[in-house]
Amino acid sequence: MALWKYELVVLFDAANAQDKIDETKKEVETLISDFGWKVLDRDDIGYMEALYSIWSSSNPYYYSLHTELEWDSMKEFKRKLGIVWPVVRYKVFKMKDTQKFLKFKEMEKELENIDFSDLSKPWIFNEIKA
Repeated sequence: MALWKYELVVLFDAANAQDKIDETKKEVETLISDFGWKVLDRDDIGYMEALYSIWSSSNPYYYSLHTELEWDSMKEFKRKLGIVWPVVRYKVFKMKDTQKFLKFKEMEKELENIDFSDLSKPWIFNEIKA
């Protein structure tokens, strides 16, 4: 069984109290460990505006996990994650060995230092460190 690195992004319904969201984050991490997988790092992003309303809010709570998991049991994991309340959306991204798990606040700081006034410059996106 080979474990691969993934980023799991989970969105929680913002209509829930913070303690319910904190409880559910622990439930998601417990579900991951129940499958024998590992949580390597986490990024508690918090409430952010979405492009459209998700259930009761346009400001869901974002939680991102850097994990090592086995793809063979992903279907069962997704089934179980899909019935965890108040998870409203989730997405799993496979990471290459060379990719780094970037935290949202770190990326925000990095982007503040870049001058986006001239997007015609072909090198502009090379300035974002991976």
